[in-house]
Amino acid sequence: MAMSAHAVDLDEIDITTTARYVEDGFPWHEWDVLRDLAPVYRYEREGVPPCWVVTRYDDVKEVERRPGVFSNAGPILRLDSDERLQRLGEFKVRQAERWGWDPDEPLDMIYRDRPDHADFRMLSVPAFTRGAMTRLEDELAALARSFVAGFMTAVRAASVDGGDRGDGSVDVVSSLSVGVPLATICRIIGVPTSDWTDILRWTDGLMFPAITATHTIGDETVADARRRLGREYKDYLDTLIAGRRREPGDDLASALVHATIDGTPLTDQQLHGYLVLLVAAGNETTRNTITGGVHALLTHPSERDRLAADPAGLVETATEEILRWTSPVLQFARTAVTDFDLSGVTIRAGDTVTLWYPSANRDERQFADPYRFDIGRDPNRHLAFGFGEHFCLGANLARWELRAVFRELAPHLADLEPVGGLRRHPDLHVPAIHEFRVRLAGR
Repeated sequence: MAMSAHAVDLDEIDITTTARYVEDGFPWHEWDVLRDLAPVYRYEREGVPPCWVVTRYDDVKEVERRPGVFSNAGPILRLDSDERLQRLGEFKVRQAERWGWDPDEPLDMIYRDRPDHADFRMLSVPAFTRGAMTRLEDELAALARSFVAGFMTAVRAASVDGGDRGDGSVDVVSSLSVGVPLATICRIIGVPTSDWTDILRWTDGLMFPAITATHTIGDETVADARRRLGREYKDYLDTLIAGRRREPGDDLASALVHATIDGTPLTDQQLHGYLVLLVAAGNETTRNTITGGVHALLTHPSERDRLAADPAGLVETATEEILRWTSPVLQFARTAVTDFDLSGVTIRAGDTVTLWYPSANRDERQFADPYRFDIGRDPNRHLAFGFGEHFCLGANLARWELRAVFRELAPHLADLEPVGGLRRHPDLHVPAIHEFRVRLAGR
């Protein structure tokens, strides 16, 4: 049953102040209000572009299934503050000038509409099919065993020596969640094991300012460190691309470097955008889902025990419920290219429309008792991966990774207890979990 939906005035609703996500978590109550009273709501607040906020499951799907009406090509793909959107535009221009790139080229294929989006997407689809994942199962199982064993060793050691904080706790994100997603996407792309730590440093350092600050050298400012990390990452990808041109391997980087669209190879700029997208999307969101899933299971002991009692029978439905429950992607935006009636509300051509996936995944019109965490929920047609043409390319990969991790972790969950809650980065697209600590239960 949804929370009470009438204690907040629509004009007072705030779902875009990132500090609230850090301090209070997701704004479930506000989304309940919007779903009940204004499921297609004109949101006009200081500091963010005016937009339509779409919060119901069916309406989110309706927008996603109409790419000819709602474009990914911008100007806004991810709602953010006016200041950050302006900085993104300026960054794209500076980057093009610095590297001799085309300033009008989309940053990556998500910014493309049909037919271009399909042309680019199809280049990597074979690497992420169910068949490809089945061939990876043994490797994923081995990775999960290794990382879960290392995590539990760290937990037990911390119970003896106090750990890095002296309270016997261990961070789930850095000690467990990072491992399998990072290792797997790097393996698929063809990044050597020795470079995985650098990939993590570059991607996290460029994505999250708080992490960038930890990578400053000497008297560098955070901005200096960000520029340096960006140069290092570009230089690395330049080397990777050039190497695969000379000596192709059995990996996705080689496939992309030697691929063509209408007989034309991808430019270095397009290859950079593609590889950066694959690494980020294949790493960050699954990492957050693992962390959020551990939190959900530890704070719902009956479901934790159900999974531990029958991991083989429940891991698939548990994975889907963890995806619905955590909804790691907060929102994407579309731009209407023509007038359209959405549930009785007229969207005008040029309007920005934002799709709020966690709200859709708590819609009581679609999910019975949506605020109940139920690892046996079936069916569970959540929208954690989106819907339609832009359905997450790596959905199969994420599912196989999550199943491997939680199958291996299930017997250990009863030995763990949470220490505090989820700590998030302030971001309106992926408010990533940067810390969640646990310790041996009863310590």
